[in-house]
Amino acid sequence: MAVLNVPMKKRRNFDVSHLLAHLVLAGAGFTLLYPLIFMIMAGFFTEDEFSSSILGLFPIPDEPTLLNYKTLVFGSADSHVQMYIRNSLIRTLYSTFFAVLTAFLGGYAFARLRFKGKDALFLGLLATQMIPGVVSLIPTYLQLARWPFAGGNDIFTGGTGLLDTWWVYFLGGPGLNIMGTFLVKQSLEKVPYELDEAAKVDGAGPLRIIFQVLFPLQLPIMAFIAITTALGTWNDFATPFFYTSSDELQTLPAAITRLTSAATGAYATPNYPLIITLGLGTTIPALLIFFFFQKYIVQGLANTGIKG
Repeated sequence: MAVLNVPMKKRRNFDVSHLLAHLVLAGAGFTLLYPLIFMIMAGFFTEDEFSSSILGLFPIPDEPTLLNYKTLVFGSADSHVQMYIRNSLIRTLYSTFFAVLTAFLGGYAFARLRFKGKDALFLGLLATQMIPGVVSLIPTYLQLARWPFAGGNDIFTGGTGLLDTWWVYFLGGPGLNIMGTFLVKQSLEKVPYELDEAAKVDGAGPLRIIFQVLFPLQLPIMAFIAITTALGTWNDFATPFFYTSSDELQTLPAAITRLTSAATGAYATPNYPLIITLGLGTTIPALLIFFFFQKYIVQGLANTGIKG
């Protein structure tokens, strides 16, 4: 009778280095998550209790309330909150759609079309990426303020131009996505031209080749561009803060700053629990997008074929 020799599972010896590594990782994880934990707990405070309490490491209210979270979701205490969220959502969707469209069409033009000065133009576009965004704030402000025949402007007298209008978002958001164009160009250069020729033999026209043959091959990169653009636009504070003043045009990040400075009086303090809760409402969508779509970010960068 044959006897099967089943190997015994080796007992893992206690390793101090593994324990220390887990403790360090747990401490680092707690350090990164602590601001989020604090924001969640602070959202249960009333304005009066928050301003009169001595907060500990984990603030626990004596009389918890859901008013701040109801305001975030339903606009219970401040109806403008829903308007801020709506503006942020509209701007994010609009900018993301045009970022994907311009990145793909721009990448296709530089990768597939032949025209004079193509390389110089592409290098010029890449060079603009070296300019810090803060440097362009004043030139962009002047460009919007001096936009001809808008906001009282004409060729003789000045006015407000496109400042404090939705055109700030419509014109500023969908500009050419230069980094996305670069990624699409790098990826399309790996696709053989024989694929285009085969599609032409089958009777496909230019638009069909672009959107039915080449575009599906770029879906991971398109997803990467869409995710990064959505995150950047949703969290954008500078554009609404510097170029708009009407409350009806504010997005959630800029509105939080305005609420912080809205308190009046010698001893008045802002409604910090509501402000922190609105900050939580700004943070959670970005975290969820990154958590569920992070694989597309990795795939998008992996498929670009960038060579050193």
